Amino acid sequence: MKITNVTCIRANGVFVKIETDEGITGYGEGSNFTPLAVIGMVEELKPYILGEDPHRIEYLWQACFRRLFARGGPVTGSAISAIDMALWDIKGKALNVPVYQLLGGLAREKVRLYGHIVGNSAEEIAANAKRLAAKGVTAIRYRGFHDTDDIDLHDHKRAVRQQIEYTEAIRAAVGDDVDLILECHGRYDPDFAVMLAEGVAKFKPLYIEDPIRHENPQALVRYRQHTNIPLATGERGHNKYDFREFVVDGHVDYLRPDVCWCGGITEIKKIAAFAEVYNINVVPHNNWGPLGTSASVHISLAIPNITLMEGFWVDSAKPTDVVTPWPKIVDGYAYPPVGPGLGVEFNEEIAASIPQKPTRVLPKLNGFDGSVRDW
Repeated sequence: MKITNVTCIRANGVFVKIETDEGITGYGEGSNFTPLAVIGMVEELKPYILGEDPHRIEYLWQACFRRLFARGGPVTGSAISAIDMALWDIKGKALNVPVYQLLGGLAREKVRLYGHIVGNSAEEIAANAKRLAAKGVTAIRYRGFHDTDDIDLHDHKRAVRQQIEYTEAIRAAVGDDVDLILECHGRYDPDFAVMLAEGVAKFKPLYIEDPIRHENPQALVRYRQHTNIPLATGERGHNKYDFREFVVDGHVDYLRPDVCWCGGITEIKKIAAFAEVYNINVVPHNNWGPLGTSASVHISLAIPNITLMEGFWVDSAKPTDVVTPWPKIVDGYAYPPVGPGLGVEFNEEIAASIPQKPTRVLPKLNGFDGSVRDW
């Protein structure tokens, strides 16, 4: 079998289609916040995979990563993710087995999900949490800041007070049996992250996610010295090397790789195995479409040190247009996808009919003094 064509499809995400001379086609997703850059990188990588055997997934991953002199980063990570995902889809279809079987089979029969809630007041976000818990979801992620995001403002002190207020309200609404995940989105300076941890400790969150900026893992040492609340980070890691300091230096309790960003299924399995050596568990980041979500479910079912998985679609009926179906959910757990490969169908006709939207401009947050703040 040989790869005959590689095509990028931009619809409600960035997708890669890989065709073969045996008529088997695979699809992958590399959606991120810079779609045009990812599409350009896929084009740059095409010469390294055209004419090659798609079954040689590891070889092609190495070729895509190492034949680039300037390598790594979010654009390359997402481009390789999409290609890699499509190759696994092809291999599963060729062998008529789901991808999780190729990864070693089911390490678990279902994977626990956490859902998202938002709200512009403690009352609103607590009510949303209660409603989600009533649907059987046993882990809930929230952050706050939505009201100030709307006016392009971030103030550390105000945000800390709001997150403490929200945490108290949510815990009162859902009780002690629901796990709370406090998302910070890398917003805080270390001193304010410590202030937040001290304020929410009595509500026993499962973990705090991304309390400070991600560029320097050593900065987490200062934060870790002041709290026993577990810490999670890693969604902005783009290959195994980006996770080395977090793992080896013991900075985190949970890693958060995203299969659409970190180099795909091949790489996320290595990241998880590396973490397993250090008794660190993995909570895959996942906030894109049903293709990336399906890949996330496959790896979450097959990798032993998965605690739970991000399931943003757990609370609503998501549209199934370009890619179908979304994974089956029962009582807050996702079940194995059905069918060979990734277990999804890609509708190219619908994809072609979706108007091209401008690249999303992320919030332009400033502090009260007019200086740049992180989103």
